Amino acid sequence: MVKPSGGTIDRLVKSPPPELRVFVIYGPDAGLVRERARVLSSAISPDPDDPFNVTRLTEEDLKTDPAALADAMAAMSMMGGERLVRVRLNGDNAAVGRWISEFEAGAAPAEGRLVVETGNLTKASKLRKAAEDGKKSAAIACYEDNARDLVGMAEESFRADGLSLAPDARHALAAILEGDRELARSEIEKLILYKGPDGGEITLEDLAAISTESADTALDKVVDAALGGDIIQADIQYQRALEAGTSAVAIVRALQRKIDQIERYHLMGADQAAMARAGAPRFGPPAQRFQAAARLWSRARIARARSIAFETERAIKRSGAPAEALAGETLLRLARAAAPPR
Repeated sequence: MVKPSGGTIDRLVKSPPPELRVFVIYGPDAGLVRERARVLSSAISPDPDDPFNVTRLTEEDLKTDPAALADAMAAMSMMGGERLVRVRLNGDNAAVGRWISEFEAGAAPAEGRLVVETGNLTKASKLRKAAEDGKKSAAIACYEDNARDLVGMAEESFRADGLSLAPDARHALAAILEGDRELARSEIEKLILYKGPDGGEITLEDLAAISTESADTALDKVVDAALGGDIIQADIQYQRALEAGTSAVAIVRALQRKIDQIERYHLMGADQAAMARAGAPRFGPPAQRFQAAARLWSRARIARARSIAFETERAIKRSGAPAEALAGETLLRLARAAAPPR
C-alpha cells in the first residue's frame, strides 16, 4: 500500500522506486496533477514523445477499445528502454481499477509502467482503492496549495533569477497565484520574463502591469473566440496570432488550459468562488467572456472538447501534417459547436 504525502511525493515523482509500476495521480488541483505526471513520466522515459516507448490513451480511447490499456501494457519495447503508458481520465474509471487489481494479482502482464492522470477521487473510488491497496502501485493525491506555499514557490523561483519580492507585494501576489499549481507557475514565469535577469525587486506596480497584460493576450483572444462560438473572430484572431509568431502548439495548449478551467469551474459549483479556485479571470471583460463560454459548454461537452484538443496536439506531434492547419481546424470545429444555431 503506497499513499505518499508531503515531501515524499516530490521525491517519488522525481525518482520513482523500481518496484512501483503503476501510479494513479488524482485530485482537485488539475495543474498539480499534470505537473506531477509530467515530472514522473520524464523520470521514467526521457523522451515523452517517443512513439516506440510511450503510449498515450484517453478516456475516449478506452471506451472505443476496452482492451487498449491491457494491450499497451503488454507490449514490449521495440528499441530498448523503459516502456511508459500514460492514461488521462476525467474521473473515476472502474475498468482501469480492475486492470490494476488484475496486475497486482499477477493476472495481467505489464512490460512497462503506467501513469494515470485524473480528477478528484473519493475514498469509494475503485480506481483509487486499487492503487492504494496494491503493493506495486501508488496513489498520489494532489490538493490545492495554500497561499503561503504558492508564494514560497514563487520566491524560490525569483531567487534563482536574481529577483526578490517586495514585502508589500506578497499579499497581492498570493491573490494572483490562487488557483492551481500550473496556473501559478505560469504567472511566476510571466513575472520573471517581465523583470528580466537580475531585475531587482518585484513591486506592486510590476504585479499590476502583468495582470493587465495577461487579461488581453493574443492567446486569450483566440481561445475565447473559439469557445465563445464566434467563428469569424476565432479565424481572424488565429491568423493574427500566427502572424505575430505564436506557435500552433502554444495555441492548442492555451485551449487545453481554458478547457480545464471551465471544467473545474463546473465541478466546483459554477459560482464566484469557483471562478477563483479554477484560476479563471474574475473581473471585467475577461471574466464575462469566461462565464459566457462556460454557459455554452456543459460538463459533458467540455470533456469532449478536451479530448479533441488533446488529440490535436498528439496529431501535431505524430502525423507530420502542418501544425497550423490542424490547430486551425480544431479551433473552428469548437467554434462551430459553440455557435448558436441559425
